[in-house]
Amino acid sequence: MEKLTLQVNNAAGSRVDAWLAANLENVTRSAAQRLLEEGRVTCGGKPLAKNYRLAGTETVEVSLPDPEPVDVAPQDIP
Repeated sequence: MEKLTLQVNNAAGSRVDAWLAANLENVTRSAAQRLLEEGRVTCGGKPLAKNYRLAGTETVEVSLPDPEPVDVAPQDIP
């Protein structure tokens, strides 16, 4: 599990899910919402709701889960 600490700057009034999608590489807004619903995004130790509006001065902690292994096997196609 990877833990990130992000400082919010100049984002007052933005929704936290949209802000995360814009500031984290390879994280879509729906993935950010899923992280928020799972309680993996906190501010001051408290989980944030996906519709939380940023004040612009928060420090946000994000716990990214480890990627799940994918079992992909080649098919024998003649």
